[in-house]
Amino acid sequence: MGVKQGILQKLASLLLRQGKNIFSKVVGQNAKGPPVLHDGLDLGQREAVFQDLPLSTRLEANLKLFQQVTGASYDINIKRFLSGPEKVPAALLYIDGLVDAALLEGLLRAVKIDIFLTGIKDVQKKDILETIRQRLLNISESQVAGDMKELYYGVSMGRAALLFDGTAQALILETQGWKTRTITEPASEPAIRGIREGFIEDIRTNTALIRRRIRSPNLWIESLEIGSLGKAGVAFAYLKGLVAEDVLGELRARLNNIDIDGVLGSGYVEEYITDNPNSLFPSVLSTERVDRVAGALLEGRVAVFVDGSSFALVVPADFNLFLQAPDDYFEPFPLGSLIRFLRYVSFFIALFLPGVYVAILTFHPELLPVSLLLRIQAAREGVPFPVVVETFFMEGVFEILREAGVRLPMLVGPAISIVGALVLGDAAIRAGIVSPGVVVIVAFTAIASFTAPVFSLGLAARILRFIIIILGASFGLLGVQFGLLLILIHLVTLRSLGQPYMAPFAPFIWEDMKDALISLFRWQQVYRPKLLGYREPRRQRPGQKPQPPPQKGEN
Repeated sequence: MGVKQGILQKLASLLLRQGKNIFSKVVGQNAKGPPVLHDGLDLGQREAVFQDLPLSTRLEANLKLFQQVTGASYDINIKRFLSGPEKVPAALLYIDGLVDAALLEGLLRAVKIDIFLTGIKDVQKKDILETIRQRLLNISESQVAGDMKELYYGVSMGRAALLFDGTAQALILETQGWKTRTITEPASEPAIRGIREGFIEDIRTNTALIRRRIRSPNLWIESLEIGSLGKAGVAFAYLKGLVAEDVLGELRARLNNIDIDGVLGSGYVEEYITDNPNSLFPSVLSTERVDRVAGALLEGRVAVFVDGSSFALVVPADFNLFLQAPDDYFEPFPLGSLIRFLRYVSFFIALFLPGVYVAILTFHPELLPVSLLLRIQAAREGVPFPVVVETFFMEGVFEILREAGVRLPMLVGPAISIVGALVLGDAAIRAGIVSPGVVVIVAFTAIASFTAPVFSLGLAARILRFIIIILGASFGLLGVQFGLLLILIHLVTLRSLGQPYMAPFAPFIWEDMKDALISLFRWQQVYRPKLLGYREPRRQRPGQKPQPPPQKGEN
């Protein structure tokens, strides 16, 4: 028994030593101090160690740990200096390119100043950080970091970190000053009479643009950070007391539930807050226009901004919102309504025209006038493919040309796509591959698809168009009708943050039809959308129709 017990004790001791070595290798545990980082750690292990790195009271230890965390990154600057009459060692950490150089120099002058000249006497070394914060700097522009995680995230956001020897804390100062592009009109959403301002990639500038349009204390903007590695600032704006609280609660829950490495644009967030990710139809409006977002907020919607993206997300969004353009509201009732109605008609043409053409020529030629049918058949003489193959071929070629025009440089892209379509279409007709009728139908369909003011909705129509062509070629007009019914059933079942996607058509709301297919005069739109603005339904005083002044002699 004694021999066996000794063997077991040695085995247990060996296992204990091996376990300590493995733990030390995984988390970088140093027997003489806190966890350290080394090259053998994987990303997840480095992140786990990084979460638990406290600051030391020794300045050089903190700087060494910071350099160990960030590596030999050339853009991270460390400025050492002596502060106060006691010449307390201090350092300023910042990332070059993210800070305002002039503001940084002003802060350095403030912390280097002889403290006796400011009336601060007998300052202890451990109290110098709080003293400088209270007496020399603006409290609203600073915060205290107690560990390496808070220190680094503050510096990575464009702030400067101020550290002193003798205190285990760092002072994070507001010194952001990176360069941004100027505010210009969005190239993807042009307007003739609309506002010429669009969002940029700076989230604070974007929220300021909204503040300029809606000067109300009830415009609330909440913010959070998303991303475990590349943290991105996300903010959402709404009018308190107008937007439904259940909509706000659902949006907060979905944003807080996002757990992702990094957010590089608003499209990342859009996928996590949409109600129907498998649907081809967009349920979140993505726009760069300031006036569209401001108008949506005044209706009771919510706008989501992502730092680094020039696109704002608007929820809840309905089908009408994707077919409305700013020009509809800057033109009088007859003109604006006609433009919007043409846009609806163009959308359905872009969706169904090729399928209807294939269905009629394949199954229902008697629906065409005899003279027109004879011309079409004569033009198809010698074409070796059925009409469905012709249509598929030309639609595919045009989609390739459209994608090529988008990816080519801006100066040559549109010209190449237009010339390419003309040349290829003419060459295909001369070669006898396709008939002129198919080229006309595909060209007219493409022109109609360009009227969609939102790219994502036009993309949905482009994809569904091929399905309608297949149904038309298989079952004729009955197949096209079946596809239409399927699309309508799908649309009425969609939700955007819990709100009906097809309102005011389904559910049918007569009061909201004033801004649906047509857009009436602004003085006629007294009430907000019923489902969105029910908390404050009236948006303006009724009875504001302009009247001509009374003529002389009239009472």
